[in-house]
Amino acid sequence: MRRSGRSWPGQRLRRCRGTPPRAGRPMGSRGEGGVPVGQATRSRKTRLAIGGASARGGEMDRESREKELGRQGDPSEVDESPGGASLAFRPSFADENEIDTFDEFVQRFFRGEIAPDEFKRFRLQNGIYGQRQEGEQMVRVKIPWGGLTAEQLELLASIAEETPRKVAHVTTRQDIQFYFVKLEMVPGLLRRLGEGGLTTREACGNAIRNVTACHQAGVCPTEAFDVTPYAEATARYFLRNPMNQNLPRKFKISFSGCEEGCGLPVIHDIGAVAVLRTEGNRTLRGFRLYLGGGLGPHPRAAQLLEEFTPEEVLLVTLAAVVRIFDRHGNREDKNKARMKFVVEKLGFDEFRKLVLRERSQLSQTMAGKFPKVEVREEKPPANRGPAGGAEPPIADSGNGGEAYGRWLKTNVMLQKQEGYALVHVHLILGDITAQQLKTLAFAAREVGDGSVRTSNQQNLALRWVPMKSLPTLHRILSEIGLADPSAERLGDVTCCPGADTCQLGITSSRGLALAIGERFRNGLKDLADQAGIRIKISGCPNSCGQHHIATIGFFGGARKFEGRQVPTYQMFLGGNLGKVGEAPYGKAFLRIPARNIPAAVERLLLLYRD
Repeated sequence: MRRSGRSWPGQRLRRCRGTPPRAGRPMGSRGEGGVPVGQATRSRKTRLAIGGASARGGEMDRESREKELGRQGDPSEVDESPGGASLAFRPSFADENEIDTFDEFVQRFFRGEIAPDEFKRFRLQNGIYGQRQEGEQMVRVKIPWGGLTAEQLELLASIAEETPRKVAHVTTRQDIQFYFVKLEMVPGLLRRLGEGGLTTREACGNAIRNVTACHQAGVCPTEAFDVTPYAEATARYFLRNPMNQNLPRKFKISFSGCEEGCGLPVIHDIGAVAVLRTEGNRTLRGFRLYLGGGLGPHPRAAQLLEEFTPEEVLLVTLAAVVRIFDRHGNREDKNKARMKFVVEKLGFDEFRKLVLRERSQLSQTMAGKFPKVEVREEKPPANRGPAGGAEPPIADSGNGGEAYGRWLKTNVMLQKQEGYALVHVHLILGDITAQQLKTLAFAAREVGDGSVRTSNQQNLALRWVPMKSLPTLHRILSEIGLADPSAERLGDVTCCPGADTCQLGITSSRGLALAIGERFRNGLKDLADQAGIRIKISGCPNSCGQHHIATIGFFGGARKFEGRQVPTYQMFLGGNLGKVGEAPYGKAFLRIPARNIPAAVERLLLLYRD
């Protein structure tokens, strides 16, 4: 497998330009009706949201949206184009008509026919965010539950190659972002994404954002069951749904497979945690739904709706929550528009009553219109030999020795399926180059199941790696600089883009993350692999870097010192990573000048060690 003296050549990998994934890989090669995953669909139903409401910036009054929803039935059904809601084949998320409309709006904007504010609303609804650099755009690609095929990795690599930095960025919402894209280039980029089954629709704006899930779902030893099909069904149901086109503010949903809360349920508008219930001889699947969480300047922990929400009423319950938010959310003050403020205003008991009443009404008026979730179980990759034992091969001089052993300890998780492992790929700052994406696609095919998952910790995960193949995978990753240890541990620092590109950023969170990371590669090397302790950095109070739930968190600001503005950070201590039942948010501790933060972190950690 390894080519001595050479790195894995990118030119040997074919690009994904409308080519369907190989048969037998997870997420499949074709949707129902034979539509390749690498092909967007055309559908008059899905065009409703762009030719009608969305073409005017996504605005449709609530009554009209609810009437439209009732007439359409389930907006996730695609009965005029091949495809459907099959989880076994995972048809495209893209829509060609939508991309045509975006292209048309861009041209009209350049001709001065559309006002900037109107175009901004439309642009955000389609996942395009203006950078602080004039004329440059950030393109946010939605990756529901973080799932990507090897072919999609190659597609993303080919797009990254055409951006100035030649880098793709993994976010804390499991999205992929590209930076420094000229507006006139965006329509073509969207078409290429559509060829690979990907969309940017509703990745920004006042809509339901990317539906996230634990990246270990389906292989985690502690999960109640695999939440992937439920996250997929949720993403498809709400995508382009009329009720989702003009919410009071953004709305976030996550799925976790157990009470460890790897999907971070307590910080979401809706955090779904899988649970099992026994009734007689039957074991029933369901969820604990936590509502009203959120970060930002006013963090709130989500609260439990009910002890057990059966799987068959999951989607109608989620729809009920969204409709109550749509009805009661604050549309006058953007700073108080998230659902957590509705919960605060009404009180959680009253909010719960409204949701349960709405669910009861929807169950009657829309009976049979919510798609049934197709449950599937993870299985070993087809056409693959025996996994090769229950334990990974030990380190020796031939497979990297000490470096391999450390990587094995920190980056490899044994799956619940004996003989296989999930491997975390540690991405510094969440960045991955085009060449690294290509090689990772190769590795996913050769030693994995042909797919990867993004994580909400800004990393990637390869699954179904046979134990016997771990040394080979380590060599491949080492050759492209992706074998850094400490994945999702203390030495793995999370940060948002900060002032480097974000219009709201105050400080360079990326620069600080690199400076702290350098300490872990030197004086704090023995602490880098510590589990259960994390450092997270945001460039402003909005908490895109999730600083509130970090053991040590920071958000950026500025203060005047001797007549000039000095970048500073507010330090938070004692947050946790979302485990259900524990106080999630850290406490404000000190405000420190930015240049002093790395030394302060080192002193704090040495005190902890001693």
